[in-house]
Amino acid sequence: MRRTSALARTLVPLLLALPAAQAQSTEVAWQTDLTEAFAAAKEQQKILMVCVNAQKVDGESREEPAAKGLREVVYKDARFVAKSREFVCALLTQASKDGELRMLGIEGRLVSPQHIFIHPDGTRILLRREYWSHGRGEPAVTALLAMMDEARAKLDAPEEPAAGGETAPGTLAPDGDGRAPWIAERIREIIEGQKKQRAAAVDLLLRSDRDGDCKRPLFSLLEEQKKNLTLLAEVIRGLGRDQLLDAAGPVAAFLTHKEEALRGMAAVSLEYIGSREKAVVAALLAAAGREDDDAIGNHMYRALGRCGAGEAKVRDLLLKKCEQGKSEFASYGPAIGLAYFEKDKKAAAGVEKMVKKIGIPGGRRGGGENTVKRALLCWTLASIGDPGSAVFLREEIIPKLENTKAFWVDGLRTFYVTVARACDGDASALPAVEEGVRGAVGFAKGFDLERYGAETRHLLDDYRKERVQGTFTPRGEYLLGEAAP
Repeated sequence: MRRTSALARTLVPLLLALPAAQAQSTEVAWQTDLTEAFAAAKEQQKILMVCVNAQKVDGESREEPAAKGLREVVYKDARFVAKSREFVCALLTQASKDGELRMLGIEGRLVSPQHIFIHPDGTRILLRREYWSHGRGEPAVTALLAMMDEARAKLDAPEEPAAGGETAPGTLAPDGDGRAPWIAERIREIIEGQKKQRAAAVDLLLRSDRDGDCKRPLFSLLEEQKKNLTLLAEVIRGLGRDQLLDAAGPVAAFLTHKEEALRGMAAVSLEYIGSREKAVVAALLAAAGREDDDAIGNHMYRALGRCGAGEAKVRDLLLKKCEQGKSEFASYGPAIGLAYFEKDKKAAAGVEKMVKKIGIPGGRRGGGENTVKRALLCWTLASIGDPGSAVFLREEIIPKLENTKAFWVDGLRTFYVTVARACDGDASALPAVEEGVRGAVGFAKGFDLERYGAETRHLLDDYRKERVQGTFTPRGEYLLGEAAP
């Protein structure tokens, strides 16, 4: 694999690690340079484990709590440290737009956290897991060790044949006379291929694009293949990439499609794209208002939150739908959408009103009704991060627990106090808030597993899975739903 001095200069400041020569026996021998890590893996014939672990995400505006838990707790666990010696380990605290990862079909900034296990010869990825839904405790260590075992088990597995039979995985479009035939071949693969082949072809076209020469025929498929619903769904899924703004219009056209699968896929893709164009926001507003399916409506409201953050019409609709939703489930999407309204005092005030109205649980056992909504709204306040919400919780909510006697009082008080800390700006409190929401989901499932199990799974359904990750991590992606396989 070719390596350049420019790559090394790019990645050196982006890697935070302990030099292998100085690593202590109780610490992981993190590599300080990705180029050197590839070379070491080849020389030692060990799997290269790349741990993407950014301190900030969403354009460097938000601290990543899951990454912090891995960095400060899980990666320091003695069992992980011992097992890490079977691998060459690199820790990326920011993501590169260039280099060896691109040669493996990974381009652009990377979602954090994630773990990538690469064959010792550097030619293929053995295992890749984006996001982290296991927290920072014992389950987290167990999950990471299992991931490492899975990568080792795949080490000797045969490489899958390339899509189309002639193009190696991750090979971008050539220059010169071969470019147009290459593009035509990828379009043919999308039309005639199966799901994985289509996804690979869409990815290659988007990464190979020059001045729209790959994107234009891809967009045209959305018009030309109107009866091929499975093709349309996979193309729309593939177009859901952070700041792929010219895809927003073609994707938004499917928000009102008669097939719910295409409406749901379009809504999630627009959240990933994050277009702030008035026409896109207007399309989402109109479609969300007409959507009858609560699960798809939730996806639309989440997309509205990202695309229309800060806009009064969007804020008012999300607050209305969150408060007046016909079911607790119908309020989840609007609540997550409001989490995009960082430092928005009006959004925070509206959420505070709902938290106050729901109040603390009633009865000695607390009951399951509104358990998830109550916790989720508090997470929304923590995500918005208005200091006034901390005052609200301390003065109007927490005191209501003083004369209440129930087994859940101490836990709920701790949760409210932690939410208030997050609203004050303490980023380290947010992981505990998220754990509190997960605890509330488990509590509610104890009362009605069938209902709450189905509802929370819908929030991380097939429309949201198998997404190409980049610079954007959706809010609340693993807060309520199950982690994607």
